[in-house]
Amino acid sequence: MELSAQIQQFAEEAIEDPQYFVVEVVKSGSGKLISVLLDGDEGIPIVECSRVGRKVSARIDEEIPDEVGAFTVEVSSPGVDRPLKLLRQFTKHIGRNLEFTDMEGTKREGRFVEMDGDILKIEETFKEKGKKKQLLLNAYKFEQINDPRVVVSFKR
Repeated sequence: MELSAQIQQFAEEAIEDPQYFVVEVVKSGSGKLISVLLDGDEGIPIVECSRVGRKVSARIDEEIPDEVGAFTVEVSSPGVDRPLKLLRQFTKHIGRNLEFTDMEGTKREGRFVEMDGDILKIEETFKEKGKKKQLLLNAYKFEQINDPRVVVSFKR
């Protein structure tokens, strides 16, 4: 089994609360750093990341042979700068603005208003020359959007 897949398995087995889940395991270009990204249905506390990190480290010490070489594993939440990877991550972001690229490669942004299975409903503002702005509710299948990110705004 490949090292990243093995570490993902260790992390999944270390998670005890079903509201938490592994988003992805990312190996750096050099392979010396492996990042395990965790999330939760309502976010994930740093305490849970630390607990999972300790369990993963213990499993690595027990089960990964020294011949694999030296590497570091870090366990954290994805952070706002990372795209949403799993459908399960979207639920907690209803009401927030999302930016993404559609299947044609067009950048889009709008307020994420509803989710029905794998259909994301996003309210987008369109402005045609000489006309007023229009709000349109568009539905996108999860597979139809690329690089979806939550737009962070500091406006009140």
